[in-house]
Amino acid sequence: MFKDDLRSSIDGVVLPMTRAISWLGITPNMVTFANFGVNLVAAFFLAKGYLIWAGILILFAGVLDHMDGAVARITNQSRPSGALLDSVVDRYSEIAVFFGLLIYLSHLNSSYSVYGVCLIFLSISGSVLVSYIRARAEGLGIECKVGIMQRLERVGLITIGILAQGISQSFYEKLQSDGLILIGVLFVLTIGTHLTAAHRLIFSYRQLNL
Repeated sequence: MFKDDLRSSIDGVVLPMTRAISWLGITPNMVTFANFGVNLVAAFFLAKGYLIWAGILILFAGVLDHMDGAVARITNQSRPSGALLDSVVDRYSEIAVFFGLLIYLSHLNSSYSVYGVCLIFLSISGSVLVSYIRARAEGLGIECKVGIMQRLERVGLITIGILAQGISQSFYEKLQSDGLILIGVLFVLTIGTHLTAAHRLIFSYRQLNL
């Protein structure tokens, strides 16, 4: 219910922009690739340690990610091919952000860096499994949207972690130098994604056995 309300609020904010984009002749695929480009720039800023700018860009990319489907609906260009492209580009965008985090954490002079690197690997694998199980289940005719750590939650959580880590640079030097906030967020993300993957697997398995 909360997520539906959040999506409705986002729709209200992006609808004027969506209409303007549609009027300019920008296609849904253009918005999809713009989203990917913004995430690539965010990943670069992450790797360089500009966390606040990276967080802001990821938020903007999230708006673009929401807009491509809206543009497709307004312009009557909703196609299965566009949905496929959007899903694949979303995975690449997510991986790019994690890669930026990987470079950032691996360059910190901290004994905790190795934990951060391991958690990034586990978070990526969990995120991929969440998406894969849904895709596989839907290919077998089952709608599978269960779980606590879907894409909206993952993007929101990692963005909050990046921004909090960036803001902490100005106040708490040790939190910044050790990357402790991001490591904590990655730990939560790891647990959440793998629990969601397990939830979706069990749900789909039971549905197939009915």
